[in-house]
Amino acid sequence: MRAKKWISLMMAGAMAMSLAGCGSQETPASAETTGTVQASSEQPQATTEAAETTTDEDMTLDELIAAAQAEASAPDAGTFMVYAPTSRIEKALNAFAEEYGIQGEYYNESGQDLYTKLTTELEAGVKDTADVALLQDSYLFQTQLQNYDYITNYVPPYLKDDIYADDQEPLVCYYYNKLFIFNNTDGMTGITNVWELADPANAGKTFMKDISKESVNKNFLAMLTEQEWADKLAAAYKDYYGKDIELDEDCANAGYQYIKDLLANVTFGSGDGDIATELANGKGGNVGLFVYSKLRDDSVTQENLTVAAYQDTQPEGFSGFMYPMYLQMISSTDRPYTAKLFIYFLMTEKGFTSAFQTKAADIGTYSANSTIASLEGDKDLSFWKDCLVCEDPQYLQEAYASGILDFITYCTNK
Repeated sequence: MRAKKWISLMMAGAMAMSLAGCGSQETPASAETTGTVQASSEQPQATTEAAETTTDEDMTLDELIAAAQAEASAPDAGTFMVYAPTSRIEKALNAFAEEYGIQGEYYNESGQDLYTKLTTELEAGVKDTADVALLQDSYLFQTQLQNYDYITNYVPPYLKDDIYADDQEPLVCYYYNKLFIFNNTDGMTGITNVWELADPANAGKTFMKDISKESVNKNFLAMLTEQEWADKLAAAYKDYYGKDIELDEDCANAGYQYIKDLLANVTFGSGDGDIATELANGKGGNVGLFVYSKLRDDSVTQENLTVAAYQDTQPEGFSGFMYPMYLQMISSTDRPYTAKLFIYFLMTEKGFTSAFQTKAADIGTYSANSTIASLEGDKDLSFWKDCLVCEDPQYLQEAYASGILDFITYCTNK
């Protein structure tokens, strides 16, 4: 049974402010005490005042801090709540409390379960739901939240010039990456072309996590059918085989053909950590597609593995994929200033590093704030954006609507 936790974070210190609080929210019931969520009979409505604060860029940072502290110290203030697919958000909330004297709680769940909980609560008008959400899986983000205006995009004006322009709408907090990494013990020096992994001559040599257990892997494959990536794959095919690609009848473009041929070769594993360990201890020439940070697990013999993207010449096509962690304010929050301040804090170096760069093994996590450096031994975000496939929420919505998941499932089970 998947554990679900409500973690209370103690306030660093109560701060009495003279500003009036914005709205009210009852303290959420702990899962340990009731295990239930109290629902309102009415749909949540963002007040006019809250709507105005989401677009107001005239407020200075000091004014925002004061307004957030006023919300927290109001007699009827509820608990500031963050939903996230990672328990590391606890570290960020602890640092936030220490910095501003504002307490918070978090709910940690992943995948569809997190979206189901959040959307169910928002549809039912539950008061004690999230004020801010950290969200992965661009398809679910687009189809279950963004399409219904449940979330409000807020880019802190104090950091606008530092955050990559293409990560501002919607706001991305950070990225993870999954890379092609190969066992070099047989003298293998590199992957020259992604079609090597789909070549029938290399069947059984590529390993990735079971797609049924990893939605971002499905999204990666779906993105390959987008025309830009399909064109790159068609060009890579011609370079590898010396002829133009000939598509099977059930393949609309080179992206579909690559999915079909690749999945025919892949051996699926239960998890990225296990794949990394087994790859390092396995046969030379085998290739894994897994989260980069697993390379620094204690169980992994690092000297046996090489990151394909670090070759003198990168694989033609791409070197893996990356996926965003979106940071959004819930539109119906009655703690809009606190929500904005927390978003600002997570986008700063102090906030980001307090949770997501706490040790050397945290490679593979990249802030969308261009001033926050990657860890030693890693590359910066711009490097990875140039060689990895990245999720596009709108395209994924189109692709899934056109039946790409059925195609991927068919190819997986063939």
